[in-house]
Amino acid sequence: MILKLIKSIDNFLVTIFPVFYLGLTRDQSSNDRFIFGSNIIKKYKKSNNLKVLDAGCGSGNFFAYLNSYNKEIDYTGIEFSLTKIGLSKFKKKNSKIHYYDLRKPWNYGKFDFVWSSEVIEHILDDNSFFQKLVSSTKKDGYIIMTSPHYDGYMNFAKKFDWPTIPSKVEDGGHVKIGYTENELKNFSKKFNLNLIDIYFITECDDFRAKNLNNFNGGIKCLLFNLLYKVKILNYKKYVSRNQIDDKLKYHCIGGVFQKN
Repeated sequence: MILKLIKSIDNFLVTIFPVFYLGLTRDQSSNDRFIFGSNIIKKYKKSNNLKVLDAGCGSGNFFAYLNSYNKEIDYTGIEFSLTKIGLSKFKKKNSKIHYYDLRKPWNYGKFDFVWSSEVIEHILDDNSFFQKLVSSTKKDGYIIMTSPHYDGYMNFAKKFDWPTIPSKVEDGGHVKIGYTENELKNFSKKFNLNLIDIYFITECDDFRAKNLNNFNGGIKCLLFNLLYKVKILNYKKYVSRNQIDDKLKYHCIGGVFQKN
């Protein structure tokens, strides 16, 4: 009974105050990425009437960030986990999620923006996956992709004895530790894309890096997020490669590509 009540309250608050509530109660690094992605879409959109594809959408929380400022966005998510899809709280006409194996070919049409966050590092054939992102993008449209930042991860791995050997099979873990700037540049060359910019996301010091997993949920997550909101803990959400001071501090890397 208590769990049902908590779930009902959670669903209500997500619906009424989606971005504020998710920013308090969910993994802050996810919030950083979703703010990054929604801001990039705001920056490069040509109209409010947009089609957005979220490849590897989980429960579809990114939709909340988009819908909070633009009710005209047509959002399509693709997700391999029925469990995550079942957690989706956004029952809107302009939001739909499809259950699908991201390793297989798909065709859901062409989109103004294709967003994929923390997905590609789980897929062995990353070139095939990236090709599907490109194929789903309209001409002059944009691909926004994030992954763990390889150099940042390895920097902290040395300090905190993190695992550095990825999985050899697609078992839900990382088959790749992360991606580098050069690898994002190689994607743009290989698929004839214009690399608009590279961003570094979720600034960390040793304290935050060491406790990333502890801040993923529960009371510790809520406390961290409150301190983050009021800037007692003052970390940058994301920064362009042209404005960065220390790349090794950042947990994720993001590329913004435009299709020619």
